[in-house]
Amino acid sequence: MNQTETLTAQNASQFREKIRQLEKKLGMLSQHHCGSCEPVTLSQCHALVEIGRNDSLSLKQLSEILLLDASTTSRVVDQLVKKGYVLRTSSKTDRRGIEITLTNQGNEYYTSIESEMNQLFLNRFKKIPAESREIVMESIELLIAAFS
Repeated sequence: MNQTETLTAQNASQFREKIRQLEKKLGMLSQHHCGSCEPVTLSQCHALVEIGRNDSLSLKQLSEILLLDASTTSRVVDQLVKKGYVLRTSSKTDRRGIEITLTNQGNEYYTSIESEMNQLFLNRFKKIPAESREIVMESIELLIAAFS
């Protein structure tokens, strides 16, 4: 191995470790938020947010967004229906399709989740020096692209 390959392997290892640390920190933020919101699990919280942001989704669309298989997504949605946050209705455009929307209670909960998380991330963003914020945003975009 030449020096460039060694540096690349070292850099990749450091990069991996930094991403792992970031994953842990972000996971702790999510667990802190949804963990303190007793009525839903983390998966249910993610589903609520995605449904709320899209007004209405098919089960298939929600599965794709959440990166879950259809049966897991269906179980998550079933629990949200039982809790009164989500309605499951037949699709108007596809007889076999299911449309998922928020109930009034679900919409209120979604709004509170969004508000709390926006405040949480605003507080974290303020901790980044003003002159570095644009660089951080560009770096996050590059990371997303790299993992796409």
